[in-house]
Amino acid sequence: MTRVLHFVQKPEVRRYNLQNVQFELEINEHIFPPSPHGSFFAENMKINAGESVIDIGTGSGFLGILAAKLGGKVSATENDKDAIELAKKNAARNNISIDFQQGVYFANFNKKFDVIVVNLPQEIVHKDYQEAIGKQLTQSFDGGPDGNKQVLEFLDIAEDFMHDKSRIYIIVYTVTNYAQTIKKIIENYNARLVAFDTGPTKEFVEDNIEWYKQLNEVGKIKIFKVGKKWCAHEYLFELTLK
Repeated sequence: MTRVLHFVQKPEVRRYNLQNVQFELEINEHIFPPSPHGSFFAENMKINAGESVIDIGTGSGFLGILAAKLGGKVSATENDKDAIELAKKNAARNNISIDFQQGVYFANFNKKFDVIVVNLPQEIVHKDYQEAIGKQLTQSFDGGPDGNKQVLEFLDIAEDFMHDKSRIYIIVYTVTNYAQTIKKIIENYNARLVAFDTGPTKEFVEDNIEWYKQLNEVGKIKIFKVGKKWCAHEYLFELTLK
């Protein structure tokens, strides 16, 4: 039996307190809701008042709304129509202004930003789970056969939207081909490790653990057991231009 625990079955409102900032989000059954990975990201990114910020793949608006609450002048992109409509509602719910555009990566924005916040799909998702949740939800967090397809594409183009003092905040998650991602980061950018965390994998990993153990054995991913739970690492990097 395929469990589907991460997604909600009906709309709900979640409240957050991150970096001493309180805000709330509506979450619904059509989008990938903020995860513990997102909270780890949000707690450790640095936004200064007045900085221009773009939130790539905003989803429900989670990181963009926090960036605006911290004083950033925020733009945000999202390819999924349902998600961007919800993000707009959530921005209004929190009485903040964000310049949204529907599209991949930087959409139609054509300028350089002080801060680029990117939390793109970064999972290798077993086919049984993909079938259980359907194509739309799968696309919201599946990173392809190596888990990092969108991240690698982003890293190839991000430099065009950066100036000498710009910085990117990006997570690398080890239920992906994380070594390949880190290699590209080091080749293209100056990288500083901002934060590190270890946490349980999502339910579809445990439900298909023999398949993921094979990926682990060949070195594509890194998972390990802590007590009875399968866990993975995540790294939050700050990138600047070389």
